[in-house]
Amino acid sequence: MNKFFLIGIPHCGKSTLGHRAADILRLPFYDTDVMVCEKLGIQSMRDQMRALINGSMMGAQWRVVDELVALDSDAMISTGAEIALTPRCAALLRKAGTVIHVRRDPELVLADLRNEGGSKWVMQENGGEEIVMSERAVELYAQEIPQYNELADVMLENNGSEDAGVEKLIALIKERQSCSR
Repeated sequence: MNKFFLIGIPHCGKSTLGHRAADILRLPFYDTDVMVCEKLGIQSMRDQMRALINGSMMGAQWRVVDELVALDSDAMISTGAEIALTPRCAALLRKAGTVIHVRRDPELVLADLRNEGGSKWVMQENGGEEIVMSERAVELYAQEIPQYNELADVMLENNGSEDAGVEKLIALIKERQSCSR
C-alpha cells in the first residue's frame, strides 16, 4: 500500500496540491481537517474554536488518522498542521506511508492570506491590537518547521505557482510508487 501524508504549516498547499494531484493520479484523497469538521458537526469558526478549547478537535484528529492509517488501499492524505506534531500521530504516519513536508515560505503564505481579501477571523488583544487568527496560526506553526522536517521522508518545495507545486508532487509520488514495486 502507498499512503502519502502531506504535512506542513497552515495554508502551505497540502490540501490544494494534494487534491489536484490525487485526481490526476487517480488516488483517493482525504483531508483530515475536513473529516474532523464533518465528524464534529463544525460549521463555523466559533464551533471550531469551541472544539479546540474543549479538546474534542485533537481527539477527533487522532481517530481520523487511525481510520486513514488502517485503510487497505493507496491514498493521498492531507493532515492538519497540528496533528503531525503530536508524537502519537507522527509515529503512525511514519509507519503507514510516505510523509511529505509541503514547504512554503511563511512570508509567501502570509502574503497569500493578505491578498485573498476574504472574510477573516479577527480577535482583539487587551491592548486593542487586532490579530488575524489565520496569520497568527502560520506564524506559530512556522516555528515548528524543524519538527516537520524531522518527520518527513521527503520535502516538496512549494514556493512557485500552484501548477508547479502539483507537477512536483505528481513527480514525487510517481518516483515513490516506482521504487516500491
